[in-house]
Amino acid sequence: MKHMNLKSRIREADGKKLARQLRRTGEVPAILYGHKREPLNLSVGQKDLWHILHTSKSEHMILNLDVEGGDEGSILTLVREIQHHPVTGNVLHLDLQRISIDEKLHIGVPIDLIGMPAGVKDQGGVLDHGIREVTIDVKPMEIPEKLSIDVSALMIGQSLHVSDLMALYPDLDFVDDEHVTIAHVSAPKKLEALIPEPGAAPEAAVAPEEGEGAEGEEAEGGEEEKEK
Repeated sequence: MKHMNLKSRIREADGKKLARQLRRTGEVPAILYGHKREPLNLSVGQKDLWHILHTSKSEHMILNLDVEGGDEGSILTLVREIQHHPVTGNVLHLDLQRISIDEKLHIGVPIDLIGMPAGVKDQGGVLDHGIREVTIDVKPMEIPEKLSIDVSALMIGQSLHVSDLMALYPDLDFVDDEHVTIAHVSAPKKLEALIPEPGAAPEAAVAPEEGEGAEGEEAEGGEEEKEK
C-alpha cells in the first residue's frame, strides 16, 4: 500500500480554546500515540491534510510523519480517526497511531457486494446487508482497500456469511465469527405476510350462522313487513 508524507509540529499547549486559535491559523490539532510511548500533541497544515484526504484511494491511510524539531526522523503512522465539523466539513482533529512494517494491526476493511441477486432480479426479493465491514489482523503494507464477494447467485432465503469471505481470502486472518451474516435475500413484504409461520395452523373459513348474512337480513325484514 502506498503511503504519503505529512509534516507536523509539536504543540506544547492543549485545550479547546487553543485548538480553535490553532485552526484559525490554518493548522489542525493532532495527536500521535502507540508503541507504549507518551502521546505527542502535534499540529499539521490544513492544506497538506486536505491534499492527502482527496488523493488517497483507501480508507486506511498510512503516512510517513515528519515531526519538526523531533529526533526520530520519519515515523510510520496509520490514520486512526479524523474528526470533521458537522456543517463546514473542515477537519477538527487528527488521530495518528505509530506502526511498524512487521506488526499486524487489528483493522476493519469494507465489504463490496458485487452483482444483482437472482432472488431480487427474478423473484422480487430484497437484498439485506448484514455487516458492511469485516475485521482482520494484517500487516500495514498488506491492508486491502476492500473485500469483494459476488451475491448474484443468491435466491430468496439464501445468505452469505463471513465463512464465505474466508474461503475467498484464505490468506487473511479474520477476527469476526464465521457465522456472521454479510448479505441475505428476503421475500417481499407482501409475500412474507402470506407465508404462515412454521407450525402455525392455517386459518379456516368461518361459515355464517343460519339467519346471518345479506339473505338472512332480507328474510328477517320480510317477516317484519308481514307482521305489520
